[in-house]
Amino acid sequence: MTYSSIKEILTSLRKPKLFLLVIMPISILIGRFIPSLSEPLNDLGLTLIQLISFPAIPLVLSAVVLSISEIFDSEKNNFRFSRTLGITILIFIFGFSFLAIILSLYSKPGFLSPDGKLSIGRFMLDVTDININVFSKNVVENINETNFFKSLIPSNILSDAASGQTLKVITGSILGGLGLAALPKENSKPMIIFLRSLNQLSVKVLDELLLISPLILICLIAGAMSSVSTEIIVALLNLAICILLATVASLGVSKLVLRKFTSSKEREKFITNPADSVFLLALATGSSMACYPTIINSLKTIGRSQNKIEASASLSLLIARVGNIVYNVIVIIFALNLYEVNLNPFVLIQVLTFGVFTGISAAGLNGIAVLPSIGVALTFFGVPLPPILLLLIAVDPILTLARSAITSVTSLAITTVSTKGA
Repeated sequence: MTYSSIKEILTSLRKPKLFLLVIMPISILIGRFIPSLSEPLNDLGLTLIQLISFPAIPLVLSAVVLSISEIFDSEKNNFRFSRTLGITILIFIFGFSFLAIILSLYSKPGFLSPDGKLSIGRFMLDVTDININVFSKNVVENINETNFFKSLIPSNILSDAASGQTLKVITGSILGGLGLAALPKENSKPMIIFLRSLNQLSVKVLDELLLISPLILICLIAGAMSSVSTEIIVALLNLAICILLATVASLGVSKLVLRKFTSSKEREKFITNPADSVFLLALATGSSMACYPTIINSLKTIGRSQNKIEASASLSLLIARVGNIVYNVIVIIFALNLYEVNLNPFVLIQVLTFGVFTGISAAGLNGIAVLPSIGVALTFFGVPLPPILLLLIAVDPILTLARSAITSVTSLAITTVSTKGA
């Protein structure tokens, strides 16, 4: 068996049919019937995700610098493209925020039966115990201090990249891109060549590492199924259903955008539907950045401008973070419903504002690292932090996959719209 044949088999596992018929059943069976494998499977899954994240920082750095320099290049007429990209990102951010509010009002996440509340009480007493106070202290410190604003200011972009401080890398890359755009062509050309080579190398390494994504998905789902209390899953079923509906809606919107903003001749060049590929890849890895090469290659196949594809994809994946925004809006309403806060129109506007702010502020963060940003909104509404955040931690291994999927497919849609005619 050759490497190319193995690669073909592993790539085929990303298709929806095999995901439902092979990966999900195997993951659930392992998780429910071999619970002793919970910890090693979870550790293996997280280790493999860390391996996939290896090329992410150089990819982020090169993609953002090249994108910003392309958009603000004084010698190119990119005003129309940058305007279209900016408007499209804003429409998707506020459109999906409003959709999250509608879904939340319809499915009422946070409404729990007496049995559900009792199961949460048992979970907090038996599982979290003394950690409640420790976690609460850490979250309050993160909210009250100026950590977020400090994390935006780059010190040395190379040391920031080496220490994995993605927000600083993004800010530094934006500043670097603006400086590169302002330089004369003869001075900026060597740096652009270097960054493009770095970007291509990072994409290639990431593309090869993504072959193990089906294994990652099996490890994470099996680990979550065996370690997360069934009572907690049932008690938080409305929240999970609401986020699942938002995930399905994002996939539907992405498919609709692909149909409306591509010609029939362009669609004939697709081997598979890019929305399905991106969606399943995000579910398999729990990382939206892992979908960057797939988005780029899909739209390059139909002849869209590579520079504009890279600009749209990198900015929408790294800054817009629609998945984080949708997740945060739904979770905030979940908390308000749980504590019976009256959801009048003024409160809903505040929820939307906080959802957008906290979602974007979590750019570059993955997994449970996203959760403390929600504490800003919960503090504003006077909702106790520890119970909500500890409950989210309990089910986050599953919900983080949906969050990444929303960000990825909306990025594909934003890139398709902004590069049309480019």
